[in-house]
Amino acid sequence: MSLLKSDEINFEGSPIFITGLPRSGTSMIGGIISKLGVFKGKTVAGGSANPRGFFENIFIREHIIKSILRTIDCDPLGVQRLPPVNFFIKLNTDENVPLDELLMENLLQEGYNGRNFWMYKDAKLTLMWRIFHHYFPRAHWVVVRRKREDFIRSCKKTSFMFQHSDSEAYWHNFADQYEARLTSLIMSVNSVSEFSADKLIAGDFVQIKSFCDRIGLNYSYDVVKNFVDPNIWKRNEY
Repeated sequence: MSLLKSDEINFEGSPIFITGLPRSGTSMIGGIISKLGVFKGKTVAGGSANPRGFFENIFIREHIIKSILRTIDCDPLGVQRLPPVNFFIKLNTDENVPLDELLMENLLQEGYNGRNFWMYKDAKLTLMWRIFHHYFPRAHWVVVRRKREDFIRSCKKTSFMFQHSDSEAYWHNFADQYEARLTSLIMSVNSVSEFSADKLIAGDFVQIKSFCDRIGLNYSYDVVKNFVDPNIWKRNEY
């Protein structure tokens, strides 16, 4: 089902996909973009690790992302057993509904009206970006970066990451695996922006404004500044 009229921008076909390494600041970017008016649907609630929310659509995460990983006998959390670097499958649901139609049906049920961008944020998109690129070739991709040492420190401080390992060597290897896939993504898609979480925390919002200007999303300095609270994002847990 589509709400698109012939003279309107195809917001439905050009979503914003936000990805990167876990604990790299993807939730911060997801929160900013959501606060700028992008539809996210029903999302995972926040907690001690992400007090302002994870900004991950529950249906997409639980019924699409994790389902794909389980189907190929990989870790649904996207940590232990990862898909191949070049992983791709043409995905239809059990009802033979293409992925793009399934996602749109769910978003419409959650209140999406088709008159603005919609987004999905998930570090695990890094592992299956080719699938989402196939169904949404006009998507705008955002890759979030963070200093490697801060990523590792955060993994060792965050319970849902620390449960896998407390070894720096393990997390270095994990980061290398994700970075290889992110490099392929950046080299392959037409619309991709790289954000530095460190710059945003330091108050440099130029990258957000440039992204908004490029895709036609309304930018507000005050909205971004009010969301990026250094007291939250610089905590040891982050």
